[in-house]
This record gives sequence, C-alpha cells and structure tokens, in this order.
Amino acid sequence: MHSRRTFVSVSALALLGAAAPAARAETGFTTRFVDIIAADGVALKAMVMEPRTPQPHPAVVLVSAWGGGSTQNVMPARTLASHGYVVVAYGARGFGESAGEVDTAGPADIGDVTTVLDWTCANTATDPARIGLAGVSYGAGIGLIAAAFDQRIRSVVSLSGWYDLVHSLYGNETRRGLVALILYTSGWAHGRLSRETDWMLRTFFDPDPDPADREVINEWARVRSPSRYLDRLNENRPALLIGHTWSETVFPPDQMVELFNDYAGVKRLDLIPGEHASAESGGLLGLPSETWDTVHRWFDATVAGTDPSVLHEQPVVLRARPGTHEPEFHPDWRSAEGEPRRFYLGPGQDEGEGVIGDAPRPGWHVEIDTDRDTAAYGGVPLASYSFEALSGEPPRTWLPAVDRERGAVWTSPELPQPLPVRGAVSVHLTVVPPGPTGTIVAYLYDVDPTDGARLINYLPMSWTDAAPGEPRTVDLRFSPTAYDVPADHRLGLVIDTKDPLFIDWNSGGGRVALTSPEAEPSHVDIPVGRGEGTAL
Repeated sequence: MHSRRTFVSVSALALLGAAAPAARAETGFTTRFVDIIAADGVALKAMVMEPRTPQPHPAVVLVSAWGGGSTQNVMPARTLASHGYVVVAYGARGFGESAGEVDTAGPADIGDVTTVLDWTCANTATDPARIGLAGVSYGAGIGLIAAAFDQRIRSVVSLSGWYDLVHSLYGNETRRGLVALILYTSGWAHGRLSRETDWMLRTFFDPDPDPADREVINEWARVRSPSRYLDRLNENRPALLIGHTWSETVFPPDQMVELFNDYAGVKRLDLIPGEHASAESGGLLGLPSETWDTVHRWFDATVAGTDPSVLHEQPVVLRARPGTHEPEFHPDWRSAEGEPRRFYLGPGQDEGEGVIGDAPRPGWHVEIDTDRDTAAYGGVPLASYSFEALSGEPPRTWLPAVDRERGAVWTSPELPQPLPVRGAVSVHLTVVPPGPTGTIVAYLYDVDPTDGARLINYLPMSWTDAAPGEPRTVDLRFSPTAYDVPADHRLGLVIDTKDPLFIDWNSGGGRVALTSPEAEPSHVDIPVGRGEGTAL
C-alpha cells in the first residue's frame, strides 16, 4: 500500500477539499452535487458520481477527512465510478461546504452516515446489498463507528484512523499536546467547532487540569472510539481494511494492531513507513498510489464481488524501515512479530552514559535534570515522518550532542549482523522521582559508525501519584514497528524528560534518578524477526 510517489505534505491535508481538481464530465458516469439533509436539518454537501447504465451498481460512500469537503476525495471517487461504482463523497458536518458544527465523530456524525446511505439507496441505482465505506483520518474513525451501527455497510476501509481516542489523547498518562493543538487550530481554520468540541480541546491544554474535567474528556473520547463498539462490529462483520503508518504521530499504530487482533471478520492490515495520511494524500491529488490501488482491489473483492484476488493474499502486510523494502506478508500479527530478545542496561565509564549488553550489570545510578530538553526528540508532527515517506530517512540526531546532564544514554557494541526489529520494543526501568508528578521520554536509535543516530521509535511515560524519593518501576511498551538495523551499527537508548510533542508533568526542577536494582535489573526487550538474531 506504499509508494514514495504518493507523498504530499500531510499538513496540507485539510486544504485538499478546496484544492482538489474539479470533477469533469466522463463518458462512463455522471457527476452532480446535492444537499443531503440530516435528521436535525443540517445540509451535508455531497458529490455524486453514478454510472450511466441503469442496472443496480455496487456503491461506495467516501467521508471527508478533518477540514475537508465533498470534493476532497474526487480523484479516488472518479476511479471507482469509472469501474462501475456509484460513489457518494460528502463533507462531514461543520467542514467544507456542509452546514452545522463539527461533532468530532460523535452521534450526529454517525447518524449522518445512515442518512447518506438512506439517500444513496433512494436516489441512485445502488444495490443495497453491496455498499462499502472509506475514509482517511477523521473519515476513517467515523466510518468504523458507523459500520458498527449500520448493517448495510458490508466493507469498511480505515486509512490513518483510530481505534481508541482516549489512548490517542492520553497514552501512558501523557498528553499529546502539539498534535491536539494542530487539530484545534486547523479545526477552527477550516470549519466550525461545536461548543462541546471547542471546550474539550481547550480544556485538554490546561496546565493544571482538574481530575473531573479529565474524566469528562475521557468519556467524550470513549463515545468517539470504535473500541467501544467492538461487539457491534463483530456482529455486523463488515470486511475491514486497515491502512496505517509506523511513525504516525496523531493516532499511534499500536491501537490499529489491537483492532486487527480484536476483530473477528474478514480483515487486512497494511503497515508502512510514513506519517499520518502520508500514503493516502498523493492519491487524493491523482498521483499513482499503491494505497488507493489496494482500496480499489478491496472493494472489488468485498463489495462488487468482481475480483477476489486480494482476499487470497496473507492479511498482514508490512514494509520495513528505513528506506524502501519489499512487502512482507504474514498470516496473522503473531507471525509478523519477532521473538523478544533481552538486552540489559549497564554502567559506562562516564556518568550519564552506559552500555547495552547481553548480561545483567545492575547497581548503577544515573540522575538527569527534569526541566530541560535534549537533542533527542520525536520529530516535527506531520512533517518529519512525511519526509521519511518521501526520502526513506527517519529523523536524525548526533548522539554526542545529547547533554548527559539532561539525558541518560546507553549504546550497544557494533552489531555483528543485521538486527530486524519486528513488533513492539519495551523498556523496563526503575526511576526515583523528585516529586509526586513527572515524565520521562525514551528514544531508541540506530547509531551509525559516525554517531549519527536515526530514530527507530520513541515513547513518553508519566506519573501523577509518586512518593518523592521512593523508587518505582516503569515499563514502557513502544508502538510496534518494523526496522532493519544494519550490521556494524549500534543500538542507542536515550532517556530524557521533555519533548515538544508532549505536555509533561515535570515541575519544580530537581533531578530524576534512573537505577537498576539487583533483584530487577533494567533492560530492553527487542522483538527480533523470526529466524534472525544477534549477540552483542
């Protein structure tokens, strides 16, 4: 589902509705624009493409992404219509030409999908037994929830979507502040946020949040999480195609792996390098796109019933980082994951720097500042990993530039052979916090012989109930990835306390200690691809 030719800057995704090419008259289908009136009277602007032949046709509904309108999906719509599908592409309420206010995949948005399906069946030559639905990002989340409530949706495609919105907002008790800020500002720039949505997003940024407000936001997010409706999805059993990227900063991929594992129906999971919507955006502009080619094949198999070939492929498809790799096909997620290999964190010769090795070397103690950042960082949202989708290069830093007063660093010896990381890396540490609240951020690097470090993955972890000075165990489980570390490179692990991506809980200064008790030595578990391995 990936091609570098599909890249377009994801930060401009919300503008594609306005910038998309105008629909042209085609010999095989007609195009018209209509208002579809929702149950509460809101007019949803829709673009309808319909084959000229009168017999019943398979149909696909395309839901716009955040900030988009009815023409945002015009290019995929034209391709589907030219292959005999009725296509209804509409702008979600509050965005584009559609009236109303943004409900953020709430009950009004889900009801709108049913209204659009009712209109499609009543006003086009649609076969009601052959209906699919697809969306990118915002449209993907709406589509997943709608498929749990409307049995007419026989196939659903989620591209850069989400499964658990609470996890997206508060993963590891750490707020993803910069991404939420981008959503908030772009929501007002390209739409009309409802009072409820505005309050939820603004309150999310409160530097000293009220626990009661936090629970209100959580419940608001639960209602908008497909995970809440898993039983309904498993009962309706629409064929499910999930397309996602490894380095997604908006909706990390671990939740989509969870959805794939939880779902009981026909399914496929494609995971590729890149950022939020980077694989889909090129196809929205009419560029060649393996992602949208797979979507079309999926609908041909699960909606139209004309070509089942995609269902004969193994359903878990991975492309490794960095650079360009051939796809790896697996029968299930467990087969795609590597076998965990444990590496221990040990002391080094210099304070603040240690080694990653095969044998436990406990008893060390390192302290780092809690109020200053380092050269280790998770990247620029919607930019760094979009660049990776184009260039194959992950975000880089120079490991000696990490201030050892602010960050602890461990490196392994040179690897005697390549190390294929497949799955979720985890880190086990003991920390001694200076105050009741705090945050650490872990970064795993591929370090070349010049100490240039390419980011494999990163993860924050926060706590709000610590006893100052009391050791506490911390287990960090990163989102899964597929990354091939070359031979003669080293693994690098950095722990610091700040990253612009997150709203941290560090306050009042002080230094957090990282330790490794004899009874529970600190370590890193790397899932190594099957049949592969390395010793340090």
